[in-house]
Amino acid sequence: MKFKLKLNWQLSETEQQSVSPVLFTLLAAIKQHGSLKRATDIAGVSYRFAWGLLTKWQQLLGQPLVVLERGRGADLSHVGEQLLDANVQLLARFSPDLDNFVTQFNREFEAMLNKANSASLTIFASHGLAIAALRDLLDQPSSFKLDLHFHGSLESLRALDKGECDIAGFHIPAGPLAKTLAPQYLNILDPNKHQLIYVVKRNQGLMVQQGNPNNIQSIRSLMGSDIEFINRQNGSGTRLLFDLLLSAENITEKQINGYNNEEFTHMAVAAMIISGIADVGFGIAAMADKFKLEFIPLVWEHYCLAVPITLADDERVQQISSLLQDDDFKQNLSGFSGYDASRSGEQVTFTQIFS
Repeated sequence: MKFKLKLNWQLSETEQQSVSPVLFTLLAAIKQHGSLKRATDIAGVSYRFAWGLLTKWQQLLGQPLVVLERGRGADLSHVGEQLLDANVQLLARFSPDLDNFVTQFNREFEAMLNKANSASLTIFASHGLAIAALRDLLDQPSSFKLDLHFHGSLESLRALDKGECDIAGFHIPAGPLAKTLAPQYLNILDPNKHQLIYVVKRNQGLMVQQGNPNNIQSIRSLMGSDIEFINRQNGSGTRLLFDLLLSAENITEKQINGYNNEEFTHMAVAAMIISGIADVGFGIAAMADKFKLEFIPLVWEHYCLAVPITLADDERVQQISSLLQDDDFKQNLSGFSGYDASRSGEQVTFTQIFS
């Protein structure tokens, strides 16, 4: 038995009207492709159903959601844009927190029913599509349950050090940049106490609107007073990396408009950009792909799992390594750019990651 939580919009009038998720799928597809027919194919509904759904909500709201022009396809109205952007921001900002909450609830509920699985593992990990893909594979029938909680890299490692989780996921830049950040990680990790399992190599850079209207090309481009930046939270690996890149360019945080505007996931940063609230953010290439943003690559980084040596031979850890090496895991990531899964599942040394 497993509970899931989903966000649901409702319009409160004389009676509550729930907004079908299909409506948001249609709006997103129309925005991307400029065609209602193409949108119905993507949503998997008939043209008649889609037209009826749009008509219903246009009548309830008293405003058009979509503008149809003969010979020019379809486009979103201002109201349609606002509704879609709000949904994108909502999902990006709160979905990770809901995932954390429902994971904890499921564990406690199973324990209450005396069905708790003593073979479960708790992972605190930095948010990303790769670790989510691993969770999805482990959600399928397996010999143990995985409790996954999204936290920043340093927060996850500190939780591991305190015994609050079994495994911690973290990321650190590849190459010379690692030497600057390594001391913060090695204050917690110890090669005599932990082993490292490679998850994926991923590309981080600047995410901008399609067409790059502000002609952003590098970190130095962010210094313009008319550029609105959206940052990650203090303590996240991505924030540490961004600060390092600023330092390398002799740029102070005061020179970045929006530096103190924070979000807690790559997804939320991308949502702020696609919605026009921010012009640019720093994050992974895969999330830029997911939100149809343009991406300016800046640095590759290692994403690893830190495992206590006392668990190194545990069959659950071995299963995680096997799943990371499996074709299903790599296939889940193949649709996104900026991932290199060639070493996924391998045990790697501290020298390879931190030097």
